[in-house]
Amino acid sequence: MSSENAVSHDEGCETPSSSPKDEPLRLVLLGRTGTGRSSSGNTILGRSAFWVEVSPSSITTRCRRQTGTAGGCSISVVDTPGFFHTHLSPQEVMAEVGQCVNLYPPGPHVFLVTLQLGRFTQEEREALEWIRVRFGPEVSRFTIVLFTWGDQLRGEGVEDFLQKSHELSEFVSSCKGGYHVIDNSGQDDTTNCSHQVLQLLKKADQLVANNGGGCYSNVMYQEAESVFREAQERIQENRSHRLESPHKDSKEKRAESERTRREEEEARRREERLFWCELVTALGRGAAEGAGIIGKDKGKPVKKVKVVEKAAALAASPLCIKSAAKVVGGAVREGSKVLHKHKKTLLG
Repeated sequence: MSSENAVSHDEGCETPSSSPKDEPLRLVLLGRTGTGRSSSGNTILGRSAFWVEVSPSSITTRCRRQTGTAGGCSISVVDTPGFFHTHLSPQEVMAEVGQCVNLYPPGPHVFLVTLQLGRFTQEEREALEWIRVRFGPEVSRFTIVLFTWGDQLRGEGVEDFLQKSHELSEFVSSCKGGYHVIDNSGQDDTTNCSHQVLQLLKKADQLVANNGGGCYSNVMYQEAESVFREAQERIQENRSHRLESPHKDSKEKRAESERTRREEEEARRREERLFWCELVTALGRGAAEGAGIIGKDKGKPVKKVKVVEKAAALAASPLCIKSAAKVVGGAVREGSKVLHKHKKTLLG
């Protein structure tokens, strides 16, 4: 039977009586898709209050509130969309699950976190972490872990199951209401269902008493939501910074590379200018030596009078082949020295 059709039992968002004596015990079912939240709600209420169907897809898409009595006590149960919903985005699930607090002014007394016995996967780990993050540290004061599929224990104790996972054992220990095992497979067995429900309600009443009759309030939820948003903003800022940093580093590297390239180019040009100056000088000196205008004694010129006389004689007479060969040979010899000196720069 769907919650939409249970008109006589669906309380909508009405505020319960302000009298503590008449106030129902307010329970919220939280858990991953497929862990038996809706079935547990039906077992607690003793009727098909929430829609249950064997399907690979998520069924509950909205928070649904149903009321009833158990052991002479008034109870009110809210079923929520499962984490990792097949049709809703994580953001939509978060927004909808958060509404469970608003459905219970001034807030729920107990959160029942459903976990399937016999398995504790990465999704279960993420679901528990999600609850801590989304509802804040205060949520542990109002939480009971509800192990579903109790028939799968087959003689194995819950403690043995908890020892298989340090993370799960740590989470259960942090919940002030401890844990409870429920078997939703035999809802026709009213005696068994009644007994396990009464035991659960006894633990819930004890948890409420330990909290001084208080509940998880909307103020607590708003504080947790504020911390959550601040954390999201910091993560986004860090992510943006990481995205900008490589771009900035790349720009700096390009600028440094450009500076290095310009410096190397300027050094190369200076070397080329020096080479050509030295080459021209060497060619002139070698040619002069070959023509006999200057002496070869360490490149020092001969006496000025002799230089002028030789230059005048060379200019007055035609240049013979032998003299020309000396001129060219001297120039080549001195030019080769300069070329050898600068070959690394020119050929590097």
